[in-house]
Amino acid sequence: MTSRPTAVRPPSSRPRLRLGILFLAVFVDLVGFGIVLPLLPFYADRFGASGVEIGVLVLSYSAAQLLLAPVWGRLSDRFGRRPILIVGLLGSAASYVVFAYADSLAVLLLSRIMAGVGGANIPVAQAYIADITPPERRAANMGLIGAAFGLGFIFGPAIGGVLAPVSTAAPGLAAAGLCAGNAVLALFHLPESLPSEERALHARRRAESPGGGRKLSVALLHPALLQLLLLSFLFTVAFSAMHPTFPLFAAERFGLDERGVGYVFAFLGVVSAIMQGGLVRVLAPRFGEAALIRGCSLFFVAGLLTIAWAPTIPYLLGGLSLLAIGFGGTLPSLVSLISRLTPPELQGGSLGVGQSVGALGRMLGPLLAGIAFDHLGIAWPYVVGALIAALAALVGLRIRQP
Repeated sequence: MTSRPTAVRPPSSRPRLRLGILFLAVFVDLVGFGIVLPLLPFYADRFGASGVEIGVLVLSYSAAQLLLAPVWGRLSDRFGRRPILIVGLLGSAASYVVFAYADSLAVLLLSRIMAGVGGANIPVAQAYIADITPPERRAANMGLIGAAFGLGFIFGPAIGGVLAPVSTAAPGLAAAGLCAGNAVLALFHLPESLPSEERALHARRRAESPGGGRKLSVALLHPALLQLLLLSFLFTVAFSAMHPTFPLFAAERFGLDERGVGYVFAFLGVVSAIMQGGLVRVLAPRFGEAALIRGCSLFFVAGLLTIAWAPTIPYLLGGLSLLAIGFGGTLPSLVSLISRLTPPELQGGSLGVGQSVGALGRMLGPLLAGIAFDHLGIAWPYVVGALIAALAALVGLRIRQP
C-alpha cells in the first residue's frame, strides 16, 4: 500500500477554536482520570478490596479502551466525528457520577469500565485532526493530544487532592462537571469535520468494497503500518514501565516522599507537554516524522538509562527530561504516520487500533516493571524499559517518510 493524499476540508474560519476544543476534550478526560486514579485505592479500601482487586480496578480502564477504541473510531468514520466525541464526553461524565456515589466494589468497577469506554474516543479526536490538517502539519497538531495527556496528569491529581477532604463525592462530581461542560462546548462550537457529502463518499466506497472490517484488517496488515503499530506498542511499554515502581524507587534512592514524587511527575508532564505541544510543531514539518522518531528514540533510551543509574536528583531530572523529549517526539509522529498511510474512509478505525495497541502497552508495561523490580532490583524496570526502547529504535530505522 502506497501513501495516498488525503482529502482535507477547506479550513474553518476558526480553526484554532476547533483544535482548542479537541485539546480540551482530551485534557478534560485526562484531568478526570488524574483526579480519580490516586484516590481509587482509598475508595476501594473502604469496601475491603484486596491488592488484586485494586489492580483489576486500575487495569479495567485500559482494558475497556483496548476493546472499544477501534469501535469508536469505525463509528466516527460512518457517522461523523462530532457526535461520537460528544457521546464519549457524556459517557465519561456519567462514569464519574457513578464513581462519586459508588457504594460497593462492583459499582466502583462499573464506573472505571464506563470511564474507559468514554475515554476510548481519543482516536476520534485524532481522526478529526487528520480530517482538517494537511499531511505535512499533521504531526504538529497530533502533538496537541499528547500535550493534553501530560497536562491532564499534572492538574488531575492536584484537583483531586484539594477536593478529597471536602467529601468523598466531590472529586467525582468535579470530573463529571468538567466532562459535561466540554460536551456542551463541543455541541455548540465544534462543527463536523466530515461533511455529509464526504460521509456519503465513504459509504459508497464501503459499498463498492463490502466488508469494512475486513478492509480495515487488510489495510493494517500492510508492513509499513504493522511497523508503526509495533513501534507504538514498544515505546508505550517502555514508557509505562516506570510508573508503578517509580515512587518506591524514588523513596529508596533519593528519600522522596509522596509530595516529592508528585513534583517529579509534574516535572515530567510539563517537559512532555512542551515537547509535544511546542517543539514537535517546529521539528516535524522541517525534518519529517520518520527522522523525528529515529532521533527521539535515542533520547528515549538515554533517559531511561540515566534514571536507572542516577546518583542524585539533578541527574534524575536530567534523565526524566530526556525521557519526556523522547516519548514526546515519538508518539505524535507515530500517530501522524499511521494517519498518513491510511485511506480517508478508514482514519477513525486505524487510529482506534493504534489506541488499542497503546492500551495493551500500558497494561503490559507495569506488569514487566513489577516483575523486574521484585526479582532484579529497584533500577531494573528502567533498564528493561531502555532495552525495549532500544529494540524500538532498531525497528524505527526501517520506517520511511511518506
